[in-house]
Amino acid sequence: MRLFRSITKLSDEELMRDIIAHHSHPAITELHRRYSPKLMGYFFKMLNKQEETAQDFVQELFLKILEKKHLYDPSKKFYTWIFTVASNMCKTSYRNQYVVSYEDNLTEHGHITEDLAEKERFHILLEKSLSNLEHAHKTVFVLRHLEHFSLQEIADITEVSLGTVKSRLFYATQKMADQLKIYQPTGLDQLFKHF
Repeated sequence: MRLFRSITKLSDEELMRDIIAHHSHPAITELHRRYSPKLMGYFFKMLNKQEETAQDFVQELFLKILEKKHLYDPSKKFYTWIFTVASNMCKTSYRNQYVVSYEDNLTEHGHITEDLAEKERFHILLEKSLSNLEHAHKTVFVLRHLEHFSLQEIADITEVSLGTVKSRLFYATQKMADQLKIYQPTGLDQLFKHF
């Protein structure tokens, strides 16, 4: 009987059913425990490493879950749905120009100098290349290479066709490889493994 099962043993979908039916505080707390670190990482990457903004987005997302719980279809994977909501929040943020550009961050915190170690220079250039991608391309790149979603999951999250996901991912990878070509070929071989 489910009443006697520990909340930690319930699936994400079962927790959402409890939230929908009973506005369950323990269920939303459990989902927050499970997903806040991963969502924090996603928002951090998508919002140009603005930690405070990423934290705000995580909190706002869980408020949205409570407010918009009726929009969740319990027959679908919760994991995909929550990242769809997160992706849409980033899209709205980009549209409303709330995101500070990476170049502004570099100006505030210092310049790229010649004495940086080669690895640091590579990571700075990699991050800059990522921040220069259009939102749609950055989204598929981050979801695929940094969050490790399948192509079909990315299509579901971004609500576009699988072909569009492949096209955007190809374009993003090509553009970043082009911007990082000074690190041929050994640096590019490790591009997605150590970022």
